[in-house]
Amino acid sequence: MSSIIIPVRHGLIMAVAALIFGALWAGFMAANHETLHGRFVAQEQASLAGEMDMSGMSLDHSHAAGDAHDHGHEGSQHSHSGSPATDAMQRLLRGHIHFMGLGVLAATLLLITAFTSLKSGWKKLLGWTFGIGSLAYPPAWIMMGFRTVDMGPQAAEASVMWLFGPAVGLLLASMAAVLGVLVIEMSGLNRRLSLLSRFFETREG
Repeated sequence: MSSIIIPVRHGLIMAVAALIFGALWAGFMAANHETLHGRFVAQEQASLAGEMDMSGMSLDHSHAAGDAHDHGHEGSQHSHSGSPATDAMQRLLRGHIHFMGLGVLAATLLLITAFTSLKSGWKKLLGWTFGIGSLAYPPAWIMMGFRTVDMGPQAAEASVMWLFGPAVGLLLASMAAVLGVLVIEMSGLNRRLSLLSRFFETREG
């Protein structure tokens, strides 16, 4: 059994690390929920006060103040919950949810991969892609949560796309690869097509 999981062991370690980080983050949020929410509410109120001041100044300088007023509220009008502070807390919570969910997903699919006839090198690659993806995606939600009130929901989301994009790509590609491996093995193509010998171990019977 231990020799079977060796090729994906590093991925399993990262998956377990994601679970640990998820549990720690849940504990941090539980212990600091009121402090975090109060901080976000204060930031939101300060931002709204600043927008009102800017709108007032625009009214003094131009009859076209309607456009400036609309622009001044651009950050808050797209809030999912109606409150950027609430959006921020929800995004922090999703960091915990995704740490736990992706940790379980990565560990499960890597164990399945370990028992396939896929060659060791490809199993190792999937260990890295699943592991890195499960560790990279949840922090993006946490970073986005802390930036939501100051930057606005959409700008905060755009600011972490450099991390979101690669993490999602790694996870989707990894899941598609495992699905492909299972379908190929189920259909027996790995034994019938010599081209697939680059990817699969040759097994008798």
